[in-house]
Amino acid sequence: MNAIAHQNENQRLKVLKDYGISKEREKVFDDLTELVCRLTSIPRSLISIVDKDEVWFKSQRGLELKSSTRELSFCSHAINSEEDIYLIEDARKLEEFKDHPFVNAPDPLIFYAGVKLESEQGLPLGTLCVLDNKPHKLTEEERASLLMVADLAKRQLELHKKNTELLKQTAILEENNEMLKSFAHTVSHDMKMPLANMVLTTDIVAKKYGSNIDEAGKNYLNYIKDAAFGLSDYVTQILAHYESESLLVEEKETFDAYTLLEHIHEILAIPDDIDYILPEDNIELQINKSALEQILINLIGNALKYNDKKTIEVKTDIIDKEEYYIIKVSDNGIGIADDKKDEIFKMFQTLNQPDRNGKRGNGIGLSTVQKLVKKLNGMITVNSELGLGTEFVITLSK
Repeated sequence: MNAIAHQNENQRLKVLKDYGISKEREKVFDDLTELVCRLTSIPRSLISIVDKDEVWFKSQRGLELKSSTRELSFCSHAINSEEDIYLIEDARKLEEFKDHPFVNAPDPLIFYAGVKLESEQGLPLGTLCVLDNKPHKLTEEERASLLMVADLAKRQLELHKKNTELLKQTAILEENNEMLKSFAHTVSHDMKMPLANMVLTTDIVAKKYGSNIDEAGKNYLNYIKDAAFGLSDYVTQILAHYESESLLVEEKETFDAYTLLEHIHEILAIPDDIDYILPEDNIELQINKSALEQILINLIGNALKYNDKKTIEVKTDIIDKEEYYIIKVSDNGIGIADDKKDEIFKMFQTLNQPDRNGKRGNGIGLSTVQKLVKKLNGMITVNSELGLGTEFVITLSK
């Protein structure tokens, strides 16, 4: 008797395609066919996938089959069955199978017990089956074992589908991220020159026509200049955020803490009246230097800007543990409210608090810091009290 199509065949085939099951052998499925043979004491087993015109085998034990035509496959009958186990104890005794080519083959198919492997929508994708060239009767324990292993196979197929979907989503996100990075890079560079021209133009107008401009006009020019500088800084930080991953391509370097921190002192042009405190011990580090430098520039820069004290204090400490480094940056600045500590690392989230020069942040710097820390297999936490200061603690794996 030839097998007929499933009653929801078109929908079933669509779902099967969505699962994206590979024909490559996988150990996890081979382990399941071996397990079901041991539990039932039946020497042959298959995990079959019932496709449009053929039935192929994701795994097989005791057999070396390539595939079967859909119309002749016992698994095609099994997926249409309403029983929990489609059972043929002796195919030779059944009128519909007595002339079947598999039953009359030199190595005949006499016994078959198959359980449907259904999708989350309840549509059969294939079967887990045990088979032999002689008749059998399943005990209740063997039936339970067959159903249990079939459930494991079904769960594995669902996990495979979720992993496939995740890979597709990841690929889409990576493509979108690359497009966004390219867009940010292009826009940032295209904006920098006009912004520089705005600053230059306001300086020229103020110098050339200053005597003809009243105080309000001069204030407007200063406002334009400050806005241009602010937007330029915003653009620079966006560019740094999207280019930060390129820092992680670099290999680990060996360098000492003092050299790095003194270089940051020069980059940020920290004035002499700032109390810039280095670690007590000059630790030698072996880590991605460029990434760590970018992290510290952001944290130390913020410590300098968001400080309302007459004497600004910025303290750094680096501790060398057996498997990781602990890096601390603390200040005596304005502090961070408890309800904002979880928000400050989000892109474009700010404290809505002006810095020492009356300018407001753009919420990009700390997002970049957290991104780099995570990529370096580390973690960052913040301790702070309003009015007393803030301490960032970073743990980085060696």
